Order: sequence, then C-alpha cells, then structure tokens
Amino acid sequence: MLYLLSLGGNIAPEQNTPLALEHLLLRYHSLYYFPGVYTEACLVESDRRFINALCWISADETAEQLKQQLCRIETCLGRDRTDPDRSKKDRSCDLDILWAGHEFNPDWQAVLTEPYLAKVLAPDSVKAELWLDSLSLPQSPAAIYFQAETGDKWVIDQKTDAFENWLETCLRRN
Repeated sequence: MLYLLSLGGNIAPEQNTPLALEHLLLRYHSLYYFPGVYTEACLVESDRRFINALCWISADETAEQLKQQLCRIETCLGRDRTDPDRSKKDRSCDLDILWAGHEFNPDWQAVLTEPYLAKVLAPDSVKAELWLDSLSLPQSPAAIYFQAETGDKWVIDQKTDAFENWLETCLRRN
C-alpha cells in the first residue's frame, strides 16, 4: 500500500524531523521525501515556527496499523498522545496519513488542503537545513533508502527520475 504522510513539529523541529524520518526508514527501508520547510503555527497558539515535510512510503500494513506505528514514533519523540488537547499544543512530532491507496494517484497534491502542507511544495518556501546522523538531508525532493546490508548506509537519490524509480520499485513489491 502506498501512503502519503505529513511530518511536522515545532519543538526542536531541526532534531525531531530527521529523527522521525530515521524511524520511518528503519521500519520501511525507503521513502520519497519532500524537504521540510519553515511554516507558521496553524490552529495552534504558539510563537514557535514549525517545520513541515511530506513523504511517500510503501507499507504492507493497513492504514490503522500504520497509524499505530506513527503514534509510536510520535511518543518516542516526546509527544503526549494521551493529552486530549494535543492537537492545540506545541508538539515535537506530528505524523499523519494524508492519502492511501494500492495504486499511485497522480492528483495527490489535491489532498494538500492545509496551507502549511501546500507550502512544502511551494518553490519560494524557506527550506530547513536538516541532518540525519552526519548526512545533510536534501533541499529538493529525493528518494532516501536505508541499506542495512551495506553497513547501515543511507542512500539519497535526487535524479530527475528518482520518484518514478522509487514508485516502480514499491509497486513491484506490492
């Protein structure tokens, strides 16, 4: 199943956004990443800027099972999932499923109805400089692979056909 996810946070977002990606990569081994951008708080009263990003993953899990994994990652990164007001407060990590399907939807950008999500794809958005271990995360969309068999190596593919190659590989597996 293909999933489009949003990643966001405004508590230590320069640290927590890459850590959320690392959790996703360790579990799902690859993802297609749209770089994190700085955004203002929306529906949250805060003076802290958010970093928001998007990514595609492929998972052999139902949306409910994936949401449980996303909540586990949020908790690992310090979000209190038991707080009934958590959606109105600053957060270290917020991971949401925006779209799910067995086949790629070419109109996927239509689900980006929130301004902070649309800003991720806006060419004039201020990109966040993020690091995963000692690796600088890309400032343009890229496929990221975790290859444990080669000694826990992170591979970033930013070629023009990276998304198509990543998607083809995922759909072949499913």
